[in-house]
Amino acid sequence: MKQITLSTILLVFIFLTKINAQDIDTTSVEINDAPKGWSFGLLPTITYNSDLGFQYGGLVDLYNYGDGTAYPKYEERYYVELSRFTKGSGLKYFAHESNKLLPGRSVFFNIIHRTDEAYDFLGLNGYESVYNKNWTDTKSDSYKSRMFYKNNTSWLRTKIDVLSHINDDWSYLVGLNYFNFKIKSVDIDRMNEGREEDNEFYLPSVSDVPGLWEKYSEWGIIDEDETSGGTYVGLKLGAMYDTRDNWTYASKGVWTEAIFIWMPSFIGSASMGNLHLNFTHRQYFTVVKDKVHFGYRLGYTGNVIGTEKSFALPMMYTVMLKGATTQGLGGSRSLRGVKRNRVVGNGQVFSNAEFRYKFAKFTWMKQRWYLAFTSFVDAGRVLQLLPIDEKMVDFENQYKANNNGNDYWESTGELKTDYFNLGAESFHVSYGIGFKVSLNENFVVGIDYGRTINDQDGDSGIYIGLNYLY
Repeated sequence: MKQITLSTILLVFIFLTKINAQDIDTTSVEINDAPKGWSFGLLPTITYNSDLGFQYGGLVDLYNYGDGTAYPKYEERYYVELSRFTKGSGLKYFAHESNKLLPGRSVFFNIIHRTDEAYDFLGLNGYESVYNKNWTDTKSDSYKSRMFYKNNTSWLRTKIDVLSHINDDWSYLVGLNYFNFKIKSVDIDRMNEGREEDNEFYLPSVSDVPGLWEKYSEWGIIDEDETSGGTYVGLKLGAMYDTRDNWTYASKGVWTEAIFIWMPSFIGSASMGNLHLNFTHRQYFTVVKDKVHFGYRLGYTGNVIGTEKSFALPMMYTVMLKGATTQGLGGSRSLRGVKRNRVVGNGQVFSNAEFRYKFAKFTWMKQRWYLAFTSFVDAGRVLQLLPIDEKMVDFENQYKANNNGNDYWESTGELKTDYFNLGAESFHVSYGIGFKVSLNENFVVGIDYGRTINDQDGDSGIYIGLNYLY
Protein backbone atom coordinates (compact mmCIF):
# COMPACT_ATOMS: atom_id res chain seq x y z
CA MET A 1 0.00 0.00 0.00
CA LYS A 2 1.48 3.29 -1.10
CA GLN A 3 0.46 6.52 0.53
CA ILE A 4 1.49 10.12 -0.06
CA THR A 5 0.56 12.65 2.62
CA LEU A 6 0.63 16.29 1.56
CA SER A 7 -1.53 18.40 3.82
CA THR A 8 0.63 19.14 6.82
CA ILE A 9 3.90 18.95 4.91
CA LEU A 10 2.63 21.70 2.61
CA LEU A 11 1.28 23.69 5.52
CA VAL A 12 4.56 23.60 7.44
CA PHE A 13 6.61 24.33 4.30
CA ILE A 14 4.51 27.37 3.36
CA PHE A 15 4.53 28.57 6.95
CA LEU A 16 8.30 28.35 7.30
CA THR A 17 9.09 29.86 3.90
CA LYS A 18 6.84 32.85 4.53
CA ILE A 19 8.54 33.75 7.79
CA ASN A 20 11.18 36.45 7.48
CA ALA A 21 12.88 38.97 9.73
CA GLN A 22 9.99 41.42 9.48
CA ASP A 23 7.37 38.76 10.29
CA ILE A 24 9.00 37.44 13.46
CA ASP A 25 9.46 39.46 16.61
CA THR A 26 11.53 37.17 18.83
CA THR A 27 12.02 39.90 21.39
CA SER A 28 8.33 40.22 22.17
CA VAL A 29 7.34 36.65 22.81
CA GLU A 30 6.03 37.57 26.24
CA ILE A 31 3.06 39.67 25.17
CA ASN A 32 1.32 41.67 27.87
CA ASP A 33 -2.11 41.12 26.33
CA ALA A 34 -3.07 37.46 26.22
CA PRO A 35 -5.31 36.28 23.35
CA LYS A 36 -8.96 37.15 23.88
CA GLY A 37 -12.11 35.87 22.22
CA TRP A 38 -11.95 33.35 19.42
CA SER A 39 -8.85 31.78 17.89
CA PHE A 40 -8.90 29.07 15.27
CA GLY A 41 -6.70 26.76 13.27
CA LEU A 42 -7.53 25.40 9.81
CA LEU A 43 -5.90 22.38 8.20
CA PRO A 44 -6.68 20.90 4.77
CA THR A 45 -6.52 17.16 4.12
CA ILE A 46 -5.03 15.93 0.86
CA THR A 47 -3.72 12.35 0.77
CA TYR A 48 -3.51 9.49 -1.67
CA ASN A 49 -3.69 5.78 -0.93
CA SER A 50 -3.37 3.26 -3.76
CA ASP A 51 -6.19 1.12 -2.32
CA LEU A 52 -8.50 3.75 -0.82
CA GLY A 53 -7.99 6.46 -3.45
CA PHE A 54 -7.68 10.21 -2.89
CA GLN A 55 -8.61 11.67 0.48
CA TYR A 56 -9.99 15.18 0.56
CA GLY A 57 -11.39 17.33 3.35
CA GLY A 58 -10.17 19.35 6.27
CA LEU A 59 -10.60 20.32 9.89
CA VAL A 60 -11.26 23.40 11.97
CA ASP A 61 -10.25 23.79 15.63
CA LEU A 62 -11.87 26.78 17.41
CA TYR A 63 -10.98 28.09 20.86
CA ASN A 64 -12.73 30.79 22.89
CA TYR A 65 -10.39 32.43 25.43
CA GLY A 66 -13.04 34.81 26.77
CA ASP A 67 -11.42 37.87 28.36
CA GLY A 68 -8.01 36.11 28.32
CA THR A 69 -7.53 36.01 32.09
CA ALA A 70 -7.30 32.20 32.15
CA TYR A 71 -4.98 31.90 29.12
CA PRO A 72 -3.62 29.43 28.00
CA LYS A 73 -6.72 27.65 29.32
CA TYR A 74 -9.91 28.34 27.37
CA GLU A 75 -13.64 28.69 28.00
CA GLU A 76 -14.83 26.48 25.16
CA ARG A 77 -13.64 24.59 22.13
CA TYR A 78 -15.27 23.39 18.91
CA TYR A 79 -13.66 20.83 16.61
CA VAL A 80 -14.96 19.74 13.20
CA GLU A 81 -13.25 17.27 10.87
CA LEU A 82 -14.62 16.05 7.54
CA SER A 83 -12.74 13.88 5.07
CA ARG A 84 -13.44 11.21 2.52
CA PHE A 85 -11.58 8.78 0.28
CA THR A 86 -12.80 8.37 -3.28
CA LYS A 87 -13.22 4.60 -2.77
CA GLY A 88 -15.53 4.89 0.21
CA SER A 89 -13.68 5.42 3.48
CA GLY A 90 -14.41 8.61 5.35
CA LEU A 91 -14.62 10.50 8.63
CA LYS A 92 -17.20 12.88 10.05
CA TYR A 93 -16.34 14.20 13.49
CA PHE A 94 -17.74 16.95 15.69
CA ALA A 95 -16.61 17.73 19.25
CA HIS A 96 -17.54 20.45 21.71
CA GLU A 97 -16.01 21.21 25.09
CA SER A 98 -17.49 23.86 27.37
CA ASN A 99 -16.07 25.09 30.66
CA LYS A 100 -18.76 27.72 31.13
CA LEU A 101 -22.07 26.03 30.17
CA LEU A 102 -22.57 24.61 33.68
CA PRO A 103 -20.95 26.48 36.60
CA GLY A 104 -18.17 24.43 38.18
CA ARG A 105 -18.39 21.76 35.47
CA SER A 106 -16.86 20.88 32.14
CA VAL A 107 -19.07 19.35 29.48
CA PHE A 108 -17.65 17.17 26.70
CA PHE A 109 -19.72 16.10 23.72
CA ASN A 110 -18.64 14.44 20.51
CA ILE A 111 -20.04 12.39 17.69
CA ILE A 112 -18.03 10.52 15.10
CA HIS A 113 -18.98 8.44 12.09
CA ARG A 114 -16.05 6.54 10.60
CA THR A 115 -16.09 4.25 7.58
CA ASP A 116 -12.85 2.32 7.10
CA GLU A 117 -12.73 0.09 4.03
CA ALA A 118 -9.34 -1.31 5.07
CA TYR A 119 -9.45 -1.52 8.87
CA ASP A 120 -6.53 -3.30 10.51
CA PHE A 121 -7.15 -6.68 12.11
CA LEU A 122 -3.95 -8.48 13.15
CA GLY A 123 -5.45 -11.04 15.49
CA LEU A 124 -5.72 -11.11 19.28
CA ASN A 125 -3.33 -11.38 22.22
CA GLY A 126 -0.50 -9.50 20.55
CA TYR A 127 2.47 -11.73 19.68
CA GLU A 128 0.35 -14.85 20.21
CA SER A 129 -1.07 -13.98 16.78
CA VAL A 130 1.68 -14.14 14.18
CA TYR A 131 2.01 -11.20 11.77
CA ASN A 132 3.56 -12.18 8.43
CA LYS A 133 4.29 -9.04 6.42
CA ASN A 134 5.37 -11.12 3.40
CA TRP A 135 1.75 -12.17 2.96
CA THR A 136 0.91 -8.54 2.11
CA ASP A 137 4.01 -7.82 0.00
CA THR A 138 3.25 -8.14 -3.72
CA LYS A 139 6.94 -8.84 -4.43
CA SER A 140 7.16 -11.74 -1.98
CA ASP A 141 6.92 -15.38 -3.12
CA SER A 142 4.52 -16.02 -0.22
CA TYR A 143 2.21 -13.09 -1.09
CA LYS A 144 -1.47 -13.66 -0.33
CA SER A 145 -3.22 -10.26 -0.43
CA ARG A 146 -2.56 -6.71 0.71
CA MET A 147 -5.98 -6.96 2.38
CA PHE A 148 -5.17 -10.15 4.33
CA TYR A 149 -4.97 -8.26 7.65
CA LYS A 150 -7.94 -6.01 6.90
CA ASN A 151 -11.71 -5.93 7.11
CA ASN A 152 -14.39 -3.34 6.36
CA THR A 153 -15.43 -1.65 9.61
CA SER A 154 -17.63 1.36 10.17
CA TRP A 155 -18.73 2.76 13.48
CA LEU A 156 -20.85 5.50 14.98
CA ARG A 157 -19.85 6.76 18.41
CA THR A 158 -21.57 9.39 20.52
CA LYS A 159 -20.44 10.44 23.96
CA ILE A 160 -21.38 13.06 26.50
CA ASP A 161 -19.43 13.48 29.73
CA VAL A 162 -19.91 15.94 32.57
CA LEU A 163 -16.86 16.61 34.72
CA SER A 164 -17.81 18.22 38.03
CA HIS A 165 -15.00 20.10 39.79
CA ILE A 166 -14.79 19.47 43.53
CA ASN A 167 -11.86 21.88 43.85
CA ASP A 168 -8.99 23.11 41.67
CA ASP A 169 -7.47 19.62 41.48
CA TRP A 170 -10.18 16.99 41.99
CA SER A 171 -13.17 16.23 39.76
CA TYR A 172 -15.64 13.42 39.25
CA LEU A 173 -17.19 12.26 36.02
CA VAL A 174 -20.50 10.87 34.86
CA GLY A 175 -21.13 10.09 31.23
CA LEU A 176 -22.84 8.07 28.55
CA ASN A 177 -21.35 6.41 25.45
CA TYR A 178 -23.20 4.87 22.51
CA PHE A 179 -21.48 2.68 19.91
CA ASN A 180 -22.68 1.07 16.69
CA PHE A 181 -20.28 -1.16 14.76
CA LYS A 182 -20.77 -2.70 11.32
CA ILE A 183 -18.20 -5.19 10.06
CA LYS A 184 -17.89 -7.11 6.81
CA SER A 185 -15.24 -8.39 4.44
CA VAL A 186 -13.23 -5.94 2.39
CA ASP A 187 -15.05 -4.88 -0.78
CA ILE A 188 -12.43 -6.21 -3.18
CA ASP A 189 -14.40 -5.23 -6.29
CA ARG A 190 -14.39 -1.62 -5.18
CA MET A 191 -10.70 -1.73 -4.37
CA ASN A 192 -10.00 -3.13 -7.85
CA GLU A 193 -11.90 -0.42 -9.71
CA GLY A 194 -9.73 0.96 -12.52
CA ARG A 195 -7.25 -1.96 -12.42
CA GLU A 196 -6.67 -4.71 -14.92
CA GLU A 197 -6.21 -8.28 -13.69
CA ASP A 198 -2.55 -8.26 -14.73
CA ASN A 199 -1.92 -5.18 -12.57
CA GLU A 200 0.48 -5.83 -9.69
CA PHE A 201 -2.01 -4.30 -7.27
CA TYR A 202 -5.05 -6.25 -8.50
CA LEU A 203 -6.45 -7.94 -5.39
CA PRO A 204 -7.67 -11.55 -5.19
CA SER A 205 -11.25 -12.11 -4.06
CA VAL A 206 -11.99 -12.91 -0.42
CA SER A 207 -13.51 -16.26 -1.49
CA ASP A 208 -10.19 -17.21 -3.12
CA VAL A 209 -7.96 -15.73 -0.40
CA PRO A 210 -9.87 -15.21 2.86
CA GLY A 211 -8.32 -12.72 5.24
CA LEU A 212 -7.49 -13.20 8.91
CA TRP A 213 -10.90 -11.85 10.00
CA GLU A 214 -12.64 -14.48 7.85
CA LYS A 215 -10.38 -17.21 9.23
CA TYR A 216 -10.95 -16.16 12.84
CA SER A 217 -14.68 -16.28 12.12
CA GLU A 218 -14.40 -19.75 10.54
CA TRP A 219 -12.36 -21.02 13.49
CA GLY A 220 -14.84 -19.67 16.04
CA ILE A 221 -12.35 -17.31 17.67
CA ILE A 222 -14.70 -14.53 16.57
CA ASP A 223 -18.15 -15.67 17.72
CA GLU A 224 -20.87 -15.89 15.09
CA ASP A 225 -23.04 -13.27 16.80
CA GLU A 226 -20.31 -10.62 16.53
CA THR A 227 -18.82 -11.15 13.08
CA SER A 228 -21.04 -8.40 11.62
CA GLY A 229 -20.75 -5.99 14.58
CA GLY A 230 -23.41 -4.70 16.95
CA THR A 231 -24.48 -1.86 19.23
CA TYR A 232 -23.86 -1.22 22.90
CA VAL A 233 -24.15 1.51 25.51
CA GLY A 234 -21.55 2.38 28.12
CA LEU A 235 -22.42 4.11 31.41
CA LYS A 236 -19.39 5.93 32.82
CA LEU A 237 -18.36 6.92 36.32
CA GLY A 238 -14.92 8.15 37.19
CA ALA A 239 -12.61 10.51 39.04
CA MET A 240 -9.81 12.80 37.86
CA TYR A 241 -6.90 14.51 39.61
CA ASP A 242 -5.40 17.31 37.52
CA THR A 243 -2.70 19.80 38.54
CA ARG A 244 -1.39 20.63 35.04
CA ASP A 245 -0.45 24.22 34.31
CA ASN A 246 -1.66 23.89 30.70
CA TRP A 247 -4.24 21.57 29.17
CA THR A 248 -2.41 21.13 25.86
CA TYR A 249 1.29 21.50 26.75
CA ALA A 250 1.96 20.92 30.42
CA SER A 251 5.35 21.87 31.85
CA LYS A 252 4.55 20.56 35.33
CA GLY A 253 1.83 18.76 37.21
CA VAL A 254 -0.04 15.47 37.31
CA TRP A 255 -3.08 14.31 35.33
CA THR A 256 -4.60 11.05 36.55
CA GLU A 257 -8.00 9.58 35.77
CA ALA A 258 -9.82 6.34 36.53
CA ILE A 259 -13.00 5.58 34.62
CA PHE A 260 -15.36 2.63 35.02
CA ILE A 261 -17.59 1.85 32.02
CA TRP A 262 -20.47 -0.54 32.51
CA MET A 263 -21.95 -2.10 29.37
CA PRO A 264 -25.26 -3.55 30.65
CA SER A 265 -26.46 -6.71 28.95
CA PHE A 266 -30.02 -5.42 28.58
CA ILE A 267 -29.09 -2.42 26.38
CA GLY A 268 -27.93 -2.81 22.79
CA SER A 269 -27.59 -5.80 20.51
CA ALA A 270 -24.16 -6.86 21.73
CA SER A 271 -25.43 -7.86 25.22
CA MET A 272 -21.97 -7.75 26.72
CA GLY A 273 -22.70 -7.19 30.41
CA ASN A 274 -19.12 -6.35 31.31
CA LEU A 275 -17.38 -3.76 33.49
CA HIS A 276 -14.39 -2.00 31.92
CA LEU A 277 -11.71 0.02 33.70
CA ASN A 278 -9.59 2.69 32.03
CA PHE A 279 -6.83 4.06 34.27
CA THR A 280 -4.30 6.60 33.03
CA HIS A 281 -1.60 8.47 34.93
CA ARG A 282 0.43 11.28 33.36
CA GLN A 283 3.12 13.45 34.91
CA TYR A 284 5.10 16.40 33.53
CA PHE A 285 8.45 17.96 34.49
CA THR A 286 10.46 21.02 33.50
CA VAL A 287 14.05 20.14 32.56
CA VAL A 288 15.09 23.54 31.24
CA LYS A 289 12.74 26.43 32.00
CA ASP A 290 10.58 27.45 29.02
CA LYS A 291 12.53 25.13 26.71
CA VAL A 292 12.81 21.44 27.60
CA HIS A 293 10.12 19.35 29.28
CA PHE A 294 9.55 15.68 29.97
CA GLY A 295 6.28 13.82 30.34
CA TYR A 296 5.30 10.21 30.78
CA ARG A 297 2.03 8.28 30.64
CA LEU A 298 1.17 4.94 32.28
CA GLY A 299 -2.12 3.23 31.65
CA TYR A 300 -4.32 0.18 31.88
CA THR A 301 -7.42 -0.53 29.82
CA GLY A 302 -9.35 -3.75 30.27
CA ASN A 303 -12.25 -5.65 31.72
CA VAL A 304 -12.49 -6.27 35.44
CA ILE A 305 -15.72 -8.23 34.98
CA GLY A 306 -16.62 -10.15 31.82
CA THR A 307 -15.33 -9.88 28.26
CA GLU A 308 -16.30 -7.49 25.50
CA LYS A 309 -17.24 -8.52 22.00
CA SER A 310 -14.27 -8.67 19.65
CA PHE A 311 -15.23 -5.49 17.79
CA ALA A 312 -15.27 -3.52 21.07
CA LEU A 313 -12.00 -4.84 22.50
CA PRO A 314 -9.77 -2.16 20.89
CA MET A 315 -11.80 0.74 22.31
CA MET A 316 -10.10 3.06 24.80
CA TYR A 317 -12.12 5.43 26.97
CA THR A 318 -11.01 8.88 28.14
CA VAL A 319 -12.48 12.13 29.45
CA MET A 320 -10.79 14.50 27.01
CA LEU A 321 -10.23 13.17 23.51
CA LYS A 322 -7.01 14.30 21.81
CA GLY A 323 -8.33 13.29 18.39
CA ALA A 324 -10.96 11.32 16.53
CA THR A 325 -9.17 7.99 16.98
CA THR A 326 -9.14 6.24 20.34
CA GLN A 327 -8.87 2.63 19.25
CA GLY A 328 -6.42 -0.07 20.01
CA LEU A 329 -2.80 -0.19 21.15
CA GLY A 330 -0.67 0.48 18.12
CA GLY A 331 -0.60 3.51 15.86
CA SER A 332 -0.74 7.27 16.19
CA ARG A 333 -2.51 7.57 19.57
CA SER A 334 -0.68 4.92 21.59
CA LEU A 335 2.35 2.99 20.27
CA ARG A 336 3.77 5.06 17.45
CA GLY A 337 5.39 2.89 14.77
CA VAL A 338 3.55 -0.28 15.86
CA LYS A 339 0.81 -1.35 13.47
CA ARG A 340 -2.69 -0.23 14.40
CA ASN A 341 -4.61 -2.65 16.65
CA ARG A 342 -1.57 -4.90 17.07
CA VAL A 343 -2.02 -5.18 20.85
CA VAL A 344 -5.60 -6.27 21.56
CA GLY A 345 -6.82 -8.54 24.34
CA ASN A 346 -9.13 -8.51 27.34
CA GLY A 347 -6.81 -6.10 29.15
CA GLN A 348 -3.70 -4.11 28.16
CA VAL A 349 -1.05 -1.99 29.87
CA PHE A 350 0.91 0.74 28.11
CA SER A 351 3.45 3.50 28.70
CA ASN A 352 4.88 6.50 26.86
CA ALA A 353 7.87 8.69 27.69
CA GLU A 354 8.57 11.88 25.75
CA PHE A 355 11.02 14.78 25.80
CA ARG A 356 9.74 18.06 24.30
CA TYR A 357 12.08 20.84 23.24
CA LYS A 358 10.70 24.28 22.34
CA PHE A 359 13.53 25.60 20.19
CA ALA A 360 11.78 28.72 18.80
CA LYS A 361 9.16 31.06 20.28
CA PHE A 362 7.93 34.16 18.47
CA THR A 363 4.99 36.34 17.55
CA TRP A 364 3.70 36.45 14.00
CA MET A 365 0.52 38.08 12.68
CA LYS A 366 -0.14 39.19 16.28
CA GLN A 367 -0.36 35.56 17.42
CA ARG A 368 1.87 33.49 19.70
CA TRP A 369 3.77 30.65 18.04
CA TYR A 370 6.37 28.08 18.97
CA LEU A 371 8.26 25.27 17.21
CA ALA A 372 9.25 22.10 19.06
CA PHE A 373 11.08 18.83 18.59
CA THR A 374 10.12 15.68 20.49
CA SER A 375 11.71 12.28 21.11
CA PHE A 376 9.82 9.35 22.57
CA VAL A 377 9.71 5.69 23.59
CA ASP A 378 6.37 3.83 23.67
CA ALA A 379 5.57 0.36 25.03
CA GLY A 380 2.53 -1.85 25.69
CA ARG A 381 1.38 -5.45 26.01
CA VAL A 382 -1.69 -7.60 26.55
CA LEU A 383 -2.04 -8.34 30.25
CA GLN A 384 -5.27 -10.38 30.18
CA LEU A 385 -5.17 -12.92 27.38
CA LEU A 386 -8.21 -14.17 25.51
CA PRO A 387 -8.74 -17.99 25.28
CA ILE A 388 -7.92 -18.31 21.56
CA ASP A 389 -6.06 -21.60 22.19
CA GLU A 390 -9.15 -23.13 23.80
CA LYS A 391 -11.36 -22.01 20.93
CA MET A 392 -8.94 -23.45 18.37
CA VAL A 393 -8.91 -26.82 20.17
CA ASP A 394 -12.73 -26.82 20.09
CA PHE A 395 -12.72 -26.02 16.37
CA GLU A 396 -10.11 -28.68 15.54
CA ASN A 397 -12.00 -31.35 17.49
CA GLN A 398 -15.25 -30.42 15.78
CA TYR A 399 -13.55 -30.50 12.37
CA LYS A 400 -12.26 -34.02 13.02
CA ALA A 401 -15.71 -35.15 14.13
CA ASN A 402 -17.28 -33.82 10.93
CA ASN A 403 -14.52 -34.99 8.55
CA ASN A 404 -13.87 -38.64 9.39
CA GLY A 405 -11.11 -37.85 11.85
CA ASN A 406 -9.02 -35.80 9.40
CA ASP A 407 -6.84 -33.07 10.85
CA TYR A 408 -7.76 -29.53 9.77
CA TRP A 409 -4.17 -28.36 9.20
CA GLU A 410 -3.17 -31.44 7.23
CA SER A 411 -6.32 -31.14 5.14
CA THR A 412 -5.72 -27.50 4.25
CA GLY A 413 -1.96 -27.73 3.87
CA GLU A 414 -1.47 -24.73 6.15
CA LEU A 415 0.73 -24.51 9.21
CA LYS A 416 -0.75 -23.61 12.58
CA THR A 417 2.54 -21.92 13.48
CA ASP A 418 1.96 -19.44 10.65
CA TYR A 419 -0.97 -18.09 12.64
CA PHE A 420 -0.27 -18.73 16.31
CA ASN A 421 2.67 -18.49 18.68
CA LEU A 422 1.00 -19.21 22.00
CA GLY A 423 2.82 -17.90 25.06
CA ALA A 424 4.85 -15.39 23.04
CA GLU A 425 3.20 -12.17 24.22
CA SER A 426 5.58 -9.60 25.71
CA PHE A 427 6.09 -5.85 25.51
CA HIS A 428 5.76 -4.19 22.11
CA VAL A 429 8.26 -1.30 22.02
CA SER A 430 8.76 1.58 19.60
CA TYR A 431 10.77 4.80 19.55
CA GLY A 432 10.98 7.92 17.43
CA ILE A 433 11.03 11.68 16.97
CA GLY A 434 8.52 14.41 16.18
CA PHE A 435 8.14 18.02 15.14
CA LYS A 436 5.38 20.43 16.31
CA VAL A 437 4.08 23.86 15.29
CA SER A 438 1.83 25.59 17.84
CA LEU A 439 -0.53 28.56 17.59
CA ASN A 440 -1.54 30.22 20.88
CA GLU A 441 -0.41 27.19 22.90
CA ASN A 442 -3.46 25.05 22.01
CA PHE A 443 -3.66 24.52 18.24
CA VAL A 444 -0.77 22.14 17.63
CA VAL A 445 0.09 20.54 14.26
CA GLY A 446 2.66 17.80 14.38
CA ILE A 447 4.54 15.02 12.61
CA ASP A 448 5.66 11.91 14.50
CA TYR A 449 7.89 9.16 13.12
CA GLY A 450 8.09 5.92 15.07
CA ARG A 451 10.06 2.71 14.54
CA THR A 452 9.57 -0.74 16.04
CA ILE A 453 12.22 -3.03 17.52
CA ASN A 454 10.38 -6.24 16.53
CA ASP A 455 9.29 -6.86 12.93
CA GLN A 456 6.22 -8.67 14.28
CA ASP A 457 4.92 -5.15 14.96
CA GLY A 458 5.65 -3.85 11.46
CA ASP A 459 8.50 -1.54 10.54
CA SER A 460 7.64 2.10 11.14
CA GLY A 461 4.93 4.74 10.89
CA ILE A 462 4.59 8.42 10.04
CA TYR A 463 1.68 10.28 11.65
CA ILE A 464 0.51 13.78 10.79
CA GLY A 465 -2.17 15.40 12.90
CA LEU A 466 -3.13 17.58 15.83
CA ASN A 467 -2.11 17.75 19.48
CA TYR A 468 0.40 15.95 21.63
CA LEU A 469 -0.24 12.32 22.48
CA TYR A 470 -0.93 13.18 26.13
